[in-house]
Amino acid sequence: MNTVLLQTYYTNPIVNDDFPDPSVISVKDKGYFAYATHDDFSPTINNILLRHSWDLVNWTTAKGALLQPPLWAMQCNRFWCPQVTAVEGEYRLYYAAEPDTKDGMCLALATSATPESFCDIGNPLAGMPGSTYQMIDPFFFTDPKSGRHLLYYGSAHEPIRVVETAEDGKTFITQPAEILWPQPDTPFEMLREGAYITYHPKYDSYFMWVSGDNTWDVGAYAVSVFWSKDPVSNFIKIPGNHIVLKPNAHWGACGQNCIVTDAVGNDWIIYHAVDAAEPFIRGTDKVLRKMCMDRVLYSKEGWPYIQGGSPSFSRQPGPVISTSADIIKDKNLSWQIFDGLKKESMMDDPHPES
Repeated sequence: MNTVLLQTYYTNPIVNDDFPDPSVISVKDKGYFAYATHDDFSPTINNILLRHSWDLVNWTTAKGALLQPPLWAMQCNRFWCPQVTAVEGEYRLYYAAEPDTKDGMCLALATSATPESFCDIGNPLAGMPGSTYQMIDPFFFTDPKSGRHLLYYGSAHEPIRVVETAEDGKTFITQPAEILWPQPDTPFEMLREGAYITYHPKYDSYFMWVSGDNTWDVGAYAVSVFWSKDPVSNFIKIPGNHIVLKPNAHWGACGQNCIVTDAVGNDWIIYHAVDAAEPFIRGTDKVLRKMCMDRVLYSKEGWPYIQGGSPSFSRQPGPVISTSADIIKDKNLSWQIFDGLKKESMMDDPHPES
């Protein structure tokens, strides 16, 4: 198969519909798959939402990721913050759902041989009877250094927690460890949720991307980054401005991100945000959360940042993708042959050396 590198271009949003808490994976020779939340007021099908793209810019209409509701949550209309990962040929869909007992959101797992058509394992991974939202926003991470399988979760003004699992991804083999606490009376940090972990081998550092405070308040939700040398130990603020993605006049409530690396090694943050021109789901007072994307840059010291510190709102060079000549012929998309621009940013470093 002949492959070429293509430069994409985009303008936010990349999904102009309700698609909150997005999680995106790349699948060899199959493009990209994005998963998103459904809530009881969502104007979408009652399922975890799934879209496909060849270029991270142009996305298909949403369909359901689960073949059927979980047996323990047949009446559920809250499928929250999904994350899909591939482990030894198995695709695992981690999410949170409300059980039929209505006694608190639970962490959940569904599996599939493909990035579609998931089946729940038949019981919650974990729950906390009587809880509200402590058991939400799961994120599965295989530590590239130790090989440990780790599951992060948390919200509701509680700390972000992590537990180690067996290779099956569902058997907990340690007690939860508290690794990042909220900060009372500190904007964007009074609540932590949506933890997403990346490892940067060049700097031998783990980064935790978290969102807070209130996804329903367009001026009070942002993405912050913390770092650690140990993925199960305390995370601390990165130097400089650790709140890397704040609201602006065009986009509010930006958060619940994932990170995707393109064909030439550039990182991209994909997240939801609220369009100032269309802030609410029609007929409700709930914000309409669209999927957006921006480039992640790194300072000379290795600290991540977003140009301007807020969502872009004009046309931008997008991810570089590797694809086949056959796909190019079949698609009418805004691609150009990649011209070999430097991976390193030519923009000013917002974290000057101290």
